[in-house]
Amino acid sequence: MARPARSILETIGNTPLVELQHFGANVPAVLFAKIESSNPAGSMKDRAAVKMVEDVEARHGLAPGAKLVIATSGNMGVGMAMVCAVKQFQLYCLVDPKISPATERSMRLYGANVIKVFQRDETGGYHLTRLERVKTLLRENPDAIYLDQYDSPANMQAHHDSTGPEILEALEGRVDAVVMAAGTGGSSMGIARFFREHSPKTRIWLVDEEGSLALPSNPGPRDRFLNGMGTSVAPRNYDWPNFDRFVDEVVYVQAAESISASVELARTEGILAGGSGGAAVLVARRAASALRNEGGNVVALLPDHGSRYTDTQFDVEWLSARDIFVPSLYDSKDEGK
Repeated sequence: MARPARSILETIGNTPLVELQHFGANVPAVLFAKIESSNPAGSMKDRAAVKMVEDVEARHGLAPGAKLVIATSGNMGVGMAMVCAVKQFQLYCLVDPKISPATERSMRLYGANVIKVFQRDETGGYHLTRLERVKTLLRENPDAIYLDQYDSPANMQAHHDSTGPEILEALEGRVDAVVMAAGTGGSSMGIARFFREHSPKTRIWLVDEEGSLALPSNPGPRDRFLNGMGTSVAPRNYDWPNFDRFVDEVVYVQAAESISASVELARTEGILAGGSGGAAVLVARRAASALRNEGGNVVALLPDHGSRYTDTQFDVEWLSARDIFVPSLYDSKDEGK
């Protein structure tokens, strides 16, 4: 029996890797899902949150009551709020209207101060507006420290040191491809760098929503609907001059097909992932089909749990208001219908 953890932070990582026997049927490779919702605050952002806070804690000698600031679309705010609750730091989370209600409530329950911006920026998103509000907050609180997850070596290091090794060890060194949703670049580039060092033949696939500006090949800004992936800026974590050294394939998806894949995954494997996870398994199945190595291993990273999005990405009224149609959500199984 494992020893008791001294705090909830010690339980971060070592998440399950699950074979997708039904969703991954009829492809030459074996498809696996890395279930990051098993982290204590519910997403892969827990790994980066604790690493980023411990990094700034060591550099600044923070004491209880210290003020930290984060701009977030959701999961990082929840992970950071959990870490700050344990360490007794004050956290300010800058969010926008795209945040799911469940995620926002979780941040507040952990004790975070949630500040929401409503004005769109010139890209049509909210990211730049959030950053302007960060500047104002820092002027009002000169003792506060801003943690920039879009430009954070600690963010990448967390996944380089934990997520990547967990995948390679679980599959005994045989990983043909890893598929990840593009966001701040912390998880994708941290994992990509690890595999280039320890398994250079592993192909790295990134999937992003159409309209995101995160990756060098982006098609330009437009409305986006999937939380947990995509950005309105180009995160420095991606290291654009060296991007092609670490990433082999980039695929853009639409919200409807990603959410449909999430529904299929739930109904075939019992795994309820958010839309970003749906995008990852959708593209992982394509990657598995493209492999010439029959019996190879393809891993999709599932960033969080779909229960956070029952009021948004999986709600037919929310989708209808945005002209997104997901047929499987209309397949009612209620008795009497």
